[in-house]
Amino acid sequence: MAVPSDIGASKLCSHCERQVPSSNFDLHNAHCIRNLQRCTVCGDMIPKSRATKHHQDNHAPVSCSQCGESIERELLVIHERDKCLHRIVTCGYCEFPLPAVDLDKHLNICGNRTEYCNPCGKYVRLCEKLAHDLQFHEGNSDGGGDSSRYFTCSWCCQ
Repeated sequence: MAVPSDIGASKLCSHCERQVPSSNFDLHNAHCIRNLQRCTVCGDMIPKSRATKHHQDNHAPVSCSQCGESIERELLVIHERDKCLHRIVTCGYCEFPLPAVDLDKHLNICGNRTEYCNPCGKYVRLCEKLAHDLQFHEGNSDGGGDSSRYFTCSWCCQ
């Protein structure tokens, strides 16, 4: 029995840009051109009959449920998690939950509150607490050792 010489050979379909076995190329090409199209947004090959549904399900703008802004569907999760001004964030000083749009104003007020520093007996603004601890309480007054064993930090409880 004769073995065809093009076994294992393939051709590149110019429509879907896939390698197709040479023996099936004509059938594939006719089917591909007649039934498939490339999505102009994501580049996926989709059935022509489902192009509208594909666009609606994957690319049509949707409204953010928190701010009402129109966002591409595939970017909605990122918007709601990281960018929406109405998402709920937590203050780093008091752990109060509030909308992101109000965070800067809140941090300005909350960070300017003072807290008593036990090791040095001074009142320190919360927004300066970390820098204060690093600058003044990294080591003992003689420059050696770690002073953290002598007090518990009221900021991080360590």
